[in-house]
Amino acid sequence: MPENVELVNKYGEPLRYDRNFQGPRQRDRSCTDVPCLILFVLFLGGWAFIAHYAIRMGDLNKLMAPTDMYNQKCGIDSSVLDKEYLFFFNLDQCIDPLVPITGCKTPQVCVKSCPTQTFVWDKMKNNNFEDLKSRLICKTDEDKAAISSKSDIERAILDNRCARYYIKSQPFLKRCMFEFSDQVCEFLPSVLLRTRRDSKLLLPGNASQVEELQLQAMALTMQTVGQAQARMAPQTISKQAPVEDQVGQCRRQQLNGAVIREKMMQTDTRLAKMVGNLVAHFYNGTHDAQRLGEEIVEDLVNSMTVVLMALLFTLIASLVFISLMRWLAAPILWFSIVGVLVGLLLAIYYSFKQYSFWNKTPTVPLHDLNLHKQWQNLLQDPKMWLYLSIAVCVCFVVIFLLVIVLRKRIRIAIALTKEGSKAVSSVISTVFFPIFSWVLYIGAIGFAIGVGLYLGSIGPLSFRMVQRLNDAGEVTNEPCVCGGPAINYTVGAACDPKIFQQNCHINQRRDSCIQTTCSFVEIDNPPLVRWAMGYNVFGFLWLSFFISAFSDMVLAATFARWYWTFKKRDVPYFTLTHAFCQTALYHLGTLAFGSLILAICRLIRLVLEYIDAKLKKYDNTVTRAILCCMRCFFWLLETFLRFLNKNAYIMCAIHGKNFCSSAKDAFNLLMRNFLRVVTLDKVTDFLFFLSKLLLTAGAGVSTYYFLDNNPSVIQLNHKAVPTTVVVIGSFLITSVFFGVYSMAVDTLFLCFLEDCERNDGTPEKPYFMSKQLMKILGKKNKLPQRQRRSK
Repeated sequence: MPENVELVNKYGEPLRYDRNFQGPRQRDRSCTDVPCLILFVLFLGGWAFIAHYAIRMGDLNKLMAPTDMYNQKCGIDSSVLDKEYLFFFNLDQCIDPLVPITGCKTPQVCVKSCPTQTFVWDKMKNNNFEDLKSRLICKTDEDKAAISSKSDIERAILDNRCARYYIKSQPFLKRCMFEFSDQVCEFLPSVLLRTRRDSKLLLPGNASQVEELQLQAMALTMQTVGQAQARMAPQTISKQAPVEDQVGQCRRQQLNGAVIREKMMQTDTRLAKMVGNLVAHFYNGTHDAQRLGEEIVEDLVNSMTVVLMALLFTLIASLVFISLMRWLAAPILWFSIVGVLVGLLLAIYYSFKQYSFWNKTPTVPLHDLNLHKQWQNLLQDPKMWLYLSIAVCVCFVVIFLLVIVLRKRIRIAIALTKEGSKAVSSVISTVFFPIFSWVLYIGAIGFAIGVGLYLGSIGPLSFRMVQRLNDAGEVTNEPCVCGGPAINYTVGAACDPKIFQQNCHINQRRDSCIQTTCSFVEIDNPPLVRWAMGYNVFGFLWLSFFISAFSDMVLAATFARWYWTFKKRDVPYFTLTHAFCQTALYHLGTLAFGSLILAICRLIRLVLEYIDAKLKKYDNTVTRAILCCMRCFFWLLETFLRFLNKNAYIMCAIHGKNFCSSAKDAFNLLMRNFLRVVTLDKVTDFLFFLSKLLLTAGAGVSTYYFLDNNPSVIQLNHKAVPTTVVVIGSFLITSVFFGVYSMAVDTLFLCFLEDCERNDGTPEKPYFMSKQLMKILGKKNKLPQRQRRSK
């Protein structure tokens, strides 16, 4: 029965008994919210048309064109029209996961073509000057033109105006990437230590000259300032030692084939470099950071088996724990409640004790203004302890009274949690169903990003005549004069890079402008394309909410079928499959309706965020206050709609009604049992949080204990590395499993509320709830002995 007469009057009469009601088992279902489904299909068709148009009209090369260190678009800006490719002085520094945020710090210049041969200054400095100069890649053409001798080359390399080395490269997205032969691997340790197909090491005697040069360049690639010797050999090597001697020494020290191969199986050098570069952002000392990065990767590779086994055990433990929640839920919750009350009593005792002590002890406040002294003054203030005691007393009384008043509802929440455990254990395939949703999510994300990129590339390029900044950040004053078709070009005005290159010069000799360029600004997307971008964003929001809604309804139909089966042993084996087909055949329109509402709300929130970002520069207090209130309101609205939609999907899975009817019925049913709803929500949140924390902490502690007590099984530099991976993975696994568990409890709760209102325990209207729930409510089924079900 409902909890309050006033709630009944306000939110409708309780549900009446219907002899034809069969819950999700009913076979006379019809399609719901068909117009919204048609709208959704048409919308997807329009999205597909936009995608086709974007792919046909777009050109990703416009977006993928690289930018050099002078902010010039290679092959697009006037000064680099004939230089389409980007060359990195030290590609090693770009192997960093933070590069998209921080950028790659090595010099980057536009070149006409990627290097087709290997160059190492330290190895080739004795070659003739003309050959060396032709091989040089410098920051600017002026730097290269100013070189007239080998000493100039060495000075330019020391000043980092020209590259000291590079390897034969191939363009990838117009970026020059190292190209390696079958015998040469990507980085120095792999090259020095990995065997060839003919089982011969690449030693100075059996490597070709080209391979030798590549080895030298890769040896330098593994170096940063002051690191080369420490990374290539255990002993310190003189900076003056030839690179050939360093590489040879490294080779000679690593000729123990078995040890070498085992070591290389443990360490992926590229990943180690990436982790090292990442650690360097938070760790003092680049060399120490690189060493730490190598150790972390080595530990990850070496402990991979242990990590996978730990995650497998966590998965099994999660399934077992969910099955055991029917016995553990009550002890965990009551023990936690008693623990909180006892902790508050201890806090009250300690606070009054401190108040009594400091009230009788005269003290002089410390007059120093530092934070530590002020904190000591606060701890010695008797009023602070008195106020704290009163606050803790109020918290204790409130919690104690709530427990007494809500004790019956807490027992109901615990019983429903136990029922959820039985339901999930009965249909164990439900815990793996989220994998299907993940696949759809990944597909939706990839499609939306691809369409967005192609749309962003549609439209003409816009250029502007600008003057380059010098090293001091000041604008250069190059006398660049334009004539002919470019006679009206001025700094800051629009321009065409080809016309600028042909008609703008700095002197009568018609030398090209160096510090003044016609630079790319943006792609000028047509208005219709901008609307298509908004369509693409909204399409992603709608589709993502639709996928989430589909997953929720399938699980709800599965657990509702379990509840409304009188004898649980009669639950069909393919319950999840039946729920999937039922949802896909009848209720996609309802899902489209609910997800459309959420998508509109989320789009409004995104628009408000965009407006807020645009108005920040004006710093208007009133505007910011209004936007803050609106953002808060729509956040609360979306939270409420998500709650309402979830329960509407459950009611639709049970009764097969449309979205509005299901939402109305769910809302009225919940409001007629408001206190039960609040109690169940908080109790399950608390239980699931403790469960996830317990399983995650148990996995982490067990892993660390195993690694710490079995050093003969596995050797690690840092035991915290695999332990951290296990903790993160365990938390993700438990979150997925308990997400399904939470959906089971929510579904069973609505079924339980409807069962209470619809039935009375008579032979014609028996309860479907468990005996424990009937015992809590003081109810029982009045059935003949032969019809009673076993629980």
